[in-house]
Amino acid sequence: MSTVGIITLPSFRSVRTGSTLVELLASMAILSILLVVLGSTLEVAMGRFRSGAEKSEKEAGARLMAQWLERDLSSMVGSRPARLPRLPKGTTAVQRAFFEGRIFLPFEINRKVGIGMTEPRSFQNASTGFDSIAFATDRDGGGLAIAGYYVAYARHSPLSGEVSAGMKLFRHFRRGGSVSGDGYAGGLILYASHEINDIWDELSQGAARPPGQENLAAVRRGRFENADLPFLLARRFAGRTTMSPVAATQPWPANPVREWLTAPPPTYQPYRGTADDWTDPDSPVHDSVFPDEAVCDHVVKFELVPRLRVTLADGRSELMDAAALNEHLGLAGGDEWPVLVTPDFIEMTIATINEKAALTLTNPEDWIIDFAATDPGSWSSRRQFLEREMQTRHFRIPLPPRTR
Repeated sequence: MSTVGIITLPSFRSVRTGSTLVELLASMAILSILLVVLGSTLEVAMGRFRSGAEKSEKEAGARLMAQWLERDLSSMVGSRPARLPRLPKGTTAVQRAFFEGRIFLPFEINRKVGIGMTEPRSFQNASTGFDSIAFATDRDGGGLAIAGYYVAYARHSPLSGEVSAGMKLFRHFRRGGSVSGDGYAGGLILYASHEINDIWDELSQGAARPPGQENLAAVRRGRFENADLPFLLARRFAGRTTMSPVAATQPWPANPVREWLTAPPPTYQPYRGTADDWTDPDSPVHDSVFPDEAVCDHVVKFELVPRLRVTLADGRSELMDAAALNEHLGLAGGDEWPVLVTPDFIEMTIATINEKAALTLTNPEDWIIDFAATDPGSWSSRRQFLEREMQTRHFRIPLPPRTR
């Protein structure tokens, strides 16, 4: 009997190629945890990036603002020697050394006292609690111009429905040119110069005043107090022939909250005119001052402290602030800077907050903080909040050397 070989087939076990529901859920849970951790890390990183970028942007804005002010001040026009009549009797030797034989233009820092304006401020639309500055400069090339800086409450955007607003630092620049029309600095500067100095010196290149002719200029009559002198932005001449003064239109900030304007324009955006209008001296476009543009946003502090080094009678020199200088000159100006005196330098402090903190300040009053209190125990909760959030920068801005 033949033997048949027996073939033994290999045995196959069943191979499981799928995953159980439990394993799938566990994998999803682990993946979710990883995604949450990754998302949180990414969110923190992006937050730090945004914060750093915004901080750099605010730093650049403050630095740019300081550069603008320094550039305007580098061409500042103040006192200059002039052949004028001697000051009247009763003028002290110290006053004579400062004011004798010069032509003056106002240099206004926080100006609160003066003639020719219903509102006791250089910029009527400036927010109280912030400093301001205005002065004449020759940067324009078409005659003396006016530069100034102030803080005002304005919206973030002109778009319809935009309600977010805050304090912004604005630069005002009014070009030189015609002596008539609010759009030019010519009439404002000419009026201030005539009221402060001597008309005949300005019109006749230093010619003497006729004997017996009354001199109505304030300084020539020995009046050096700010209250006796005109604001730089208050009045202008309607025309050179009549020399009749008229009230000047105040500048206003771009995108203002209109109810917070003291001197609003007749229309939100005035007629800008054509090239022919601007060449016509009788055109009404010369009575328009266009809105000032913001140079720094989210401003909670803007302070300007002018200082002047004065040589005393005994040969010593002393660095004086406004109060010390008024006392030295025998003026009653207190802590208001004498507008006839140009400082040596200005100490500027500007503090801003980020966008997130700015959105919590919904009213104009929220932005205005009295920083005079130095005891942290007396600070309000809002002051404490702003102290934590704000970035403060200090600048020392020199002015051009005085002629004398």
